[in-house]
Amino acid sequence: MGRYAMVVTATGLVDNVIVYDGVSPFTPPTGIELIEATDDAEPGGTWNGSAFVRAPVVAPTRTQVLMYEVVNPVASYDADGDPVNKTVDVIAAEKLELKNLLTASLVGGADLGQVETQTLLRLERE
Repeated sequence: MGRYAMVVTATGLVDNVIVYDGVSPFTPPTGIELIEATDDAEPGGTWNGSAFVRAPVVAPTRTQVLMYEVVNPVASYDADGDPVNKTVDVIAAEKLELKNLLTASLVGGADLGQVETQTLLRLERE
């Protein structure tokens, strides 16, 4: 068994990486070719005709980080591995910052997704 990348023929985009014996009957979908994968083959990466190129790592925005943080009560873990919760002041500051960021995006003409819109409405009600 080996790893094979399912590559979109027209663009070189790696759609998926599968385990395949290379001989059993298998017909990839139209527009997809199978290429034996290296360690660099990953969904979202590309095939340039001779090598796989990993997808770039994109750092999350502050808004994305806060979308997670406002629902996570844990600040850290102690030496025993037990969670240490955030203080009320830290939670309030994170919520206010997120509310301000989402409001600024909306005022700036951005279309908020469903989760962001619901979060903003919840923060407005608190």
